[in-house]
Amino acid sequence: MTTTAPAVLIPVAPVFTDTERLALAGFLAGYSGLTRQAYELDLRQYASWCHQHHIRLFQARRPDIECFARDLETRGRARATITRRLCTIAGFYRYAVEEDLLDHSPAAHVRRPPAGLRVPCHRAGPQRTRRAAGRRRARLADRARAAVGWFAAGAPA
Repeated sequence: MTTTAPAVLIPVAPVFTDTERLALAGFLAGYSGLTRQAYELDLRQYASWCHQHHIRLFQARRPDIECFARDLETRGRARATITRRLCTIAGFYRYAVEEDLLDHSPAAHVRRPPAGLRVPCHRAGPQRTRRAAGRRRARLADRARAAVGWFAAGAPA
């Protein structure tokens, strides 16, 4: 005769509240194709990070989001990737505020990585880049002088 042990049920708390789930679905519903896939990935990674750190999506604060960004940096993610993820998170929280699901966005003033300097050519040396910058400054100065002369001549505003 064999005996079986009684089944033990372990309660599991849901990952998202109903309000958080509504906000996620509503935000993603506004996009399609590759944009939706990218935003879905960004939010999935952010939600996973929050879950690992025992933070509910709607209880996150600005320092939490900035810690998420620093974590991405330490993992070696590109600045463009980090910036996109932070923009997605900010858009998600902005959507939640607009839909009256959240009082304020914790991502409203999150600092994003600075944009890198654009070099015209991967072979451009420092002198070539300085010359190009000098030419741009000269063009801008010429335009400024032309505008001042135009206004000084009594042209209608």
